[in-house]
Amino acid sequence: MKKVFTVEIDVNNVQTGKVKDVRYDHYLEEDSVEIEHEGQRVIILRSHLELYEVKGNLNRYRGQMLEYVIIGYDSLRNIYYGSCLEVKRQKRRQLIKELETGKPYLATITNLTYFGAYLTIEGISVILRNRDFAADYTTVSDIYQVGDQLEVCFLKANNNLKINVQAVNKYVQTSTITIEDFEPHTVVYGTVRSIKPWACFVNIAPNLDAICPIPMVNFIKEGSPVAFRIHQVRVEEGKVRGKIIKIMENRSSNLQSV
Repeated sequence: MKKVFTVEIDVNNVQTGKVKDVRYDHYLEEDSVEIEHEGQRVIILRSHLELYEVKGNLNRYRGQMLEYVIIGYDSLRNIYYGSCLEVKRQKRRQLIKELETGKPYLATITNLTYFGAYLTIEGISVILRNRDFAADYTTVSDIYQVGDQLEVCFLKANNNLKINVQAVNKYVQTSTITIEDFEPHTVVYGTVRSIKPWACFVNIAPNLDAICPIPMVNFIKEGSPVAFRIHQVRVEEGKVRGKIIKIMENRSSNLQSV
């Protein structure tokens, strides 16, 4: 960004305004959104909208209400410059301080992923990984849907203010399925848990991953539901081997045989 303004940033003086336009600022050579506040134009550049990189066009911001602080003024253009970034940083720092006290929060799931889920606490996005959700191999998506709530507490935060949380009470699978319940030459459903250069691991029961060759398809990924044919069951070693025979869209339809 070109330095065309200098003001003291007051993170306590938070403003709220609706995005009325989205445009490319030719002077600062960056996409921006425009807010009209008290008869004045406020420009917020792409790089000042979020804590992390905003990809794609900014049209989705049109009509949104944004919280921002004034970070500068260009007297030649009669334009104020704002930043949502500073507001978000301040709120995250405050949430981290509160979480670090051990205080539990009721968080809402906003997105489910193969590694866990994104949740919000008071409008702030946090990450819950599967290993921090359950005491076994159960995933967040096995139990919850988007919009559900669960109680979480602080795990860690990095220098970029990304916040990881853990379940206050880790989920424990009550299933009694064990390796003795599986037999060779049968087909079961499972979830791809991990893909290594030499093999693929498929979870077929609580705390039981089966190993198999990596399927010769380029769209298999961790979290994919699959149909798995068992070849060997080695009870004494606690190992199951087999092959992925289908990648499933859901439990009743397949996308691709492999």
